Amino acid sequence: MSTAAHVRLITSEAALEEAVARCRDTRLLALDTEFMRVRTFHPQAALFQFFDGTRSHLVDPLAIDDLAPLAALLADPGITKLMHSCSEDLEVCMRRLGVVPEPLIDTQVLAAFCGHGLSVGYQRIVGMELGIELDKSETRTDWLQRPLSPAQLSYAAEDVLHLPRLYEILQERLQAEPRKAAWAAEECAAIVPRFRAREPGVDLGSLGGAWRLDPQRLAVLRALHIWREHTARERDLPRSWVVPDSVLLRIAEIRLQDERGLADIPDLQDSARRRHGKAMLAEAAAAAALAPEAWPATLPPPLGSADTRRVKALRSRVLERSESLGVAPEMLAKRRDLEDLVRRAGAGERPDDGTLFTGWRREAIGEELWRLIGELA
Repeated sequence: MSTAAHVRLITSEAALEEAVARCRDTRLLALDTEFMRVRTFHPQAALFQFFDGTRSHLVDPLAIDDLAPLAALLADPGITKLMHSCSEDLEVCMRRLGVVPEPLIDTQVLAAFCGHGLSVGYQRIVGMELGIELDKSETRTDWLQRPLSPAQLSYAAEDVLHLPRLYEILQERLQAEPRKAAWAAEECAAIVPRFRAREPGVDLGSLGGAWRLDPQRLAVLRALHIWREHTARERDLPRSWVVPDSVLLRIAEIRLQDERGLADIPDLQDSARRRHGKAMLAEAAAAAALAPEAWPATLPPPLGSADTRRVKALRSRVLERSESLGVAPEMLAKRRDLEDLVRRAGAGERPDDGTLFTGWRREAIGEELWRLIGELA
């Protein structure tokens, strides 16, 4: 069928209310968003798409101030929202609409339980499962430009048009294996609570080389990291545009007395030094003056050769289990989970609160990996 004939661009509050009214009896709503996030910290909503089973509705948030009807639709507990790779879309909805779509099913998650890679994209999965080749020409388009071109509108509509059929195929396959169907349902049910519970907290371990710092210098790094997070949010700039990670790490490593020392940090641009120099030095000085009990614990160093071999052995077992279950290996366990397991085992801790021992993963892979750890010791 012609996509254009089943697409409606909504640019007024009246049209939005009418479109939402069409969906009152819908039990399954395909949903997607288009946004831009190149020069900003927060995603800029450019389009909301939903498919009611008959027509793709494209809601223009740049033309409509009051999106309350759409927010109410997405929060309706009687309508299951269907999305693909929804993590950033949830952020867009929360920031622009003030709600998170729920209940929610992510077809990317279902695909992972059907043997596809965890990160399989919408275009690829539609091609593999439905035999439909989608146009890729608008993948990197500027969605904030107006007016939107016919090609952009068609691309956006296709993003929701095929979701119901894709869902039916994947769900039918999963229903043939009730255990996997239950696991997939549990994983989808955890998406929104996990999103709501996430915190902007500081993951110092993500900054390469931070493990070399003593607790006092880690306190400085933590303070600088938090300062940058707040600054990036307030100014709506990407974190690296405020100052890059390497600058935070270097300031934490050295003990600067004044702003002149900042000039010797290679990755710190003059404009950033002039704008943020005093603030960064103040944060660093205050953190360095904290009492020792307020310092964070030292970070574990990279795994040694013996532990690296253990992680490799665990990874091999995950791949074997993935093959036998027909579940993407990354869905079962990520490398970071395996490293955490090895570290805890080395410390004599049973990781009952870890990712691999929470929910369905405990049955699927967690207990098996823990037994293997014992054999490798």
